[in-house]
Amino acid sequence: MAEVKTHNPRATRPREAQAGIGSHLNERVDELDALATFLHADIERYKTAIARQLHDELAGSVIAAMMDVAWIEEHEASVSPPAKMRFARIKDSLREAIGLARRMVEELRPTLLDSIGLFAALSWQFKRGCERAKVNYIEAYPSTVADMDMSALIALFRIAQEAFSLLLQHKGLSEVRLSIESTENAFVMRLSGDGTPPPTDVRSAVLSSMFHRTRNIGGKLSIMVPVSGGSSFQVSLPQSSPETEPVVGRRLQNSAPTVTANSKEPRVG
Repeated sequence: MAEVKTHNPRATRPREAQAGIGSHLNERVDELDALATFLHADIERYKTAIARQLHDELAGSVIAAMMDVAWIEEHEASVSPPAKMRFARIKDSLREAIGLARRMVEELRPTLLDSIGLFAALSWQFKRGCERAKVNYIEAYPSTVADMDMSALIALFRIAQEAFSLLLQHKGLSEVRLSIESTENAFVMRLSGDGTPPPTDVRSAVLSSMFHRTRNIGGKLSIMVPVSGGSSFQVSLPQSSPETEPVVGRRLQNSAPTVTANSKEPRVG
């Protein structure tokens, strides 16, 4: 006996409704992803503008005031010893203001990232942070790397910053390690620390930002939390082949620092 197939419109409606809901969710996800990309780029532009104003206007004005104080001290013979002491305090305060402005500029948009490269910028940032947190810092870089454009460099730097901020939340943190490897196929950046990490819900917003930045440069972010303690963040970025459009077109750094631990200044060359 032949099988009779019947068509039930009601049975297909739920599947059509589910397909419609899935399509709508995908559209919303794409919109939110585009919004996050725009916000990241807009924040970078805003930080760059503020850093430029701090460098060009505030620091310039403070330096000019410092030169005026020095001129008065040199050319005014009748300045009394108490007045000279006050002038000395003014100069010290102005020097501190210049130092503060420079630190703020580096926090907003590291000049090392533009002038020397990613390695020096990361080294300077993490050494200062680990010194403030009183934890040991170890870094390792390759001798040669592929070229990268500035958007990729900024993304990698911000991802490392965000990972570092999460490591600093570890209870009992005593050591932070940063290593970068570059092969023919991939660029790999790892940042790890010991101690006990905070709950995932405390870190969710930062982790979402890190994943988004990594996707935008065509990379992959892996997070490992061993049972023994600590956590590790790894960003893998495929190297461009000669036949494909390069993800990058700017040097990370002319020559990389060697492995160091707790040195005060980035070593280049």
